[in-house]
Amino acid sequence: MTSAMLVDIGRCIGCETCTAACTLNLGVPVEEERVLWTRIHSFEMGQFPGVSMFTVKRQCMHCEHPACVSACPVGALQKTANGPVVYDAHKCIGCRYCMTACPFGVPKLNWDDLFPSIQKCTFCADRQAAGLEPACVSDCPSGALKFGERDALLLEAKQRIQASSGKYVQHIYGEHEVGGTSWLYISPVPFEELGFPTVGTEPVTKLSEQVVSYVPYGIGGLAVVLSGFYWFFQRRERLQKESAAHPEAKEG
Repeated sequence: MTSAMLVDIGRCIGCETCTAACTLNLGVPVEEERVLWTRIHSFEMGQFPGVSMFTVKRQCMHCEHPACVSACPVGALQKTANGPVVYDAHKCIGCRYCMTACPFGVPKLNWDDLFPSIQKCTFCADRQAAGLEPACVSDCPSGALKFGERDALLLEAKQRIQASSGKYVQHIYGEHEVGGTSWLYISPVPFEELGFPTVGTEPVTKLSEQVVSYVPYGIGGLAVVLSGFYWFFQRRERLQKESAAHPEAKEG
């Protein structure tokens, strides 16, 4: 069974409960924005007095044919049998090919750490393995998120669109984009107006595989070295600012 998530943008109220549930599940403070794996984006439509607000939850799309996986030269990213695309920081060499390959611009590098690692939603693969739902859906109060089997969710998405009497766009974002994704969206607003990239229906894995085959592995090592220099100078700059802000501590 391939697991998936259906996101009904028309039901999202922008409460960010999903963001809080995600960060709490990771065991990190909610205020640490750099480790957010899911984000809520707000969009204002129309003109006063007919203004409408729409909020959209965005995270890794967990593609059926993930470009990040095919672009990774060391297997640090893997597509699991039931849907999630997971990441192993111990294998990562910091080449950042995944960041370039992803058509949705999802993977990010947390430069502030001594050993930077890629940050992206894992679709709560650990919770799924334990028979649990992803943290974000378990706490959603408005029913904007629904977790289940991909084919069943596609059927429900089509039924919701049909039942909306024309209020919803006749398109399920993620059904065919880049070969299909595990996150599926339905919306009363055209997706391009909500910041969704316009991508083709063909998987982009072939292109990323070709790119990796022509790029030497040494660049990955160089990326690691440069990351170390970046961390060192960032830390020195931060310490200098702290010292300037608290001169009494230096005198003591």
